[in-house]
Amino acid sequence: MILTLFRAGIAATSALALSLTGTVGVQAGSTSHRTYYVSPGGSDTASGSAGSPYQHIQRCAEVMQAGDTCLIASGTYRESVVPARSGTATAPITYAAAPGADVVVEGTDLVTAWTKTSDADLAELAAADRFLSASPFGDAVRGGHIYQANVTLDPSLPGNQVFMDRGLSVEAQWPHPGTNPMNPKMAKAQTGTVTSITSNQLTQPAGYWIGARFTVRNWFVTETGPVTSYSPGSLEASSLPNCISLNSGEGTPFSLSGKLSELGSPNTWFYTKDTQKLYVWTPDGAPAAQHTIEAKQRNWGVDLSGRSYLTLRGIGVHATSIRTSATSTHNTIDGTVGSYLSAYLDVTKDPNMVEDYDNCGFLTAGETTSGIVLDGKYNTVKNSYLNWSSGNGIALLGSHNSAVNNTITNTDYLGTYAAGINLVGSNAVIRNNTVRATGRSSVNIDNKVAGRKVSGSDISYNDLSDYSYLVNDNGAIYICCFVDMAGTDMHHNLLHDPNPFGASFAPGIYADNSTFNVTLHHNVAYGSTTYGVALFNGDGSKGNRAYSNTSGTDGNAITMFSSAYSDMEVRDNIGDVAPKTGVVASGNVPYAVDPLFTDPLRNDYSLQPGSPAKHAGAYPYGVKPWTGGSALTQTKVEAERYSTGNGVARHYAGTGTVMGNFDGGDSVGYRSVDFGAGRNLFVASIGSDPAYAGKKFQIRLDAVDGPVIGTMSMLSTGGFDTYRTHSIPITTTKGVHDVYLVAASDGPGIGNLDWFAFATPTR
Repeated sequence: MILTLFRAGIAATSALALSLTGTVGVQAGSTSHRTYYVSPGGSDTASGSAGSPYQHIQRCAEVMQAGDTCLIASGTYRESVVPARSGTATAPITYAAAPGADVVVEGTDLVTAWTKTSDADLAELAAADRFLSASPFGDAVRGGHIYQANVTLDPSLPGNQVFMDRGLSVEAQWPHPGTNPMNPKMAKAQTGTVTSITSNQLTQPAGYWIGARFTVRNWFVTETGPVTSYSPGSLEASSLPNCISLNSGEGTPFSLSGKLSELGSPNTWFYTKDTQKLYVWTPDGAPAAQHTIEAKQRNWGVDLSGRSYLTLRGIGVHATSIRTSATSTHNTIDGTVGSYLSAYLDVTKDPNMVEDYDNCGFLTAGETTSGIVLDGKYNTVKNSYLNWSSGNGIALLGSHNSAVNNTITNTDYLGTYAAGINLVGSNAVIRNNTVRATGRSSVNIDNKVAGRKVSGSDISYNDLSDYSYLVNDNGAIYICCFVDMAGTDMHHNLLHDPNPFGASFAPGIYADNSTFNVTLHHNVAYGSTTYGVALFNGDGSKGNRAYSNTSGTDGNAITMFSSAYSDMEVRDNIGDVAPKTGVVASGNVPYAVDPLFTDPLRNDYSLQPGSPAKHAGAYPYGVKPWTGGSALTQTKVEAERYSTGNGVARHYAGTGTVMGNFDGGDSVGYRSVDFGAGRNLFVASIGSDPAYAGKKFQIRLDAVDGPVIGTMSMLSTGGFDTYRTHSIPITTTKGVHDVYLVAASDGPGIGNLDWFAFATPTR
């Protein structure tokens, strides 16, 4: 999976003293505020000065008082940071990366002392599992591919993760899912009931799957449960609730995991809880000791529960996350680069669920417990880049909490009602965020955890795209059910380009099951959305207002499924609005009338001077068009405009000219790329065929064998010329450099690139 590389930090405290000026003591203009320093080469028994830094951030957290600052040198900090006290309104406590430093609070620990799993080990394991010898695992052991290590993984974690050379490894599963959790390979069922399926792909012997984790995706959500009976061609998971049939009519996708017998592919792992052994097959088949292998051990890398007036600035997290609690106030998380925030494997009811009237409460899994969780009041996460989470990117609980100017990608890859941003509380601000690639919705509001009134929130100027990757029946913004939205305003949002793999039901905003008092205006939907800017469903829907919205590519502007509504106004939208009882419709411009968009091929849906729709739509005529999404400071490079190339070639794709034929042994160079005052992200539009996904290239500076600042692992996008945007953190880099992309895998098919950029969130 995506590789995250950070500088190892300053090895010697003398080097730190040169790079971090100041000493512990009274600062000019302060009463008694102190600055402490942390470096991987420090000691927790030191003084915490620039010349004698602490080794762990937690040591700062133990000693700091209101008004103090902790400056942290580059490094990977394998710890949980739990502040001992709060700051105040006039003297907050600050944890900050030192200027130019890459700081990562790490959720994994290294796993060492590997041995090869022997035939004797297999015989011992097979004595307790009659299916093990004649299984993919048995074949892999006999082939010399499997290694094992003794390790105790934290049993309280909702899900384990294993990383090999900083890339996410795959838990043993049938069928093997591939390298992209947002587009996994799954088997297909022919028929199903609420708790069972039949499938001609189930050819394993009777009893083989009993006890396995059954993961199945029905129309609108993912379910999991243990297999209770199995015979070739059919299985039952009797504990699944009476929510929805597993017969979709199109081949319900499912997979099976939780069995050591399925560890039969490279870059795969399995953990046996009873014997506390971790088994792996490394990506290249080399001995495990030749790789850096890490296992998740910490759910919360920074826990601000019960603390207030704390600022985290430039503190990254990997395989862990950050949270506040119901008594936390006025905390700020600024400039976090986070990856693999949360992990869980079982879809179970959220512990904060407030109602379950339809036996579908499992869909709340992770809604209030995953991603960066802001509870309490007046807490903010801003200017951050969050990539990969099986649950949320950000959860907003409590009241008056904010998510502003964040880029959030590859979230909810388990396919529940978690989301890029999950709104559970009230009076929240969700503004200027880019949310891209979600298993279900970009922004989710669910009565099962939020209750039936979500008031006072502002959802505006966001860029929400690539939603509905794993399940249907949702929107970029999804609201359900029976929720009173009075006082919440959804406006000036870009809603576009749902699942490239074929979502069949993906409106821009979906007010489902009698959600009412919805106000939405000046939103734009385009790029294969269905049902236009907004879909209203439910006979109890009333008091809704939808005005001045633009549907760029779908014929409908506002769609209403029910036959009648109450006190509903739909006006001045561009796109069709079908008449309904109880709906006052006026000033809407039908799809058949050409509104004369300025440049629809480039998604510019402002209006030309001769437009017949000057009174309507999301862009007021004569006013500079607004923009949505987060702000990134970046240098963008067209991949085909290379200065030197070894083995690569240019060709035309649907997006224009691209760089392709990128295979093992190839490299490509670009002259004088400007990294400005510092860039810590590599963002690229890549194309990768499923058969070749997982191959890697390095990003090097100034020479083809120069310093490596990051390594990109190519995710399956569906084909070499199907392009999706992916990103990784890189070592913070400044100034102007030549850049080389160098194949780090052998054989054909690294992938194709349309463009790439070096970026950092704009503050």
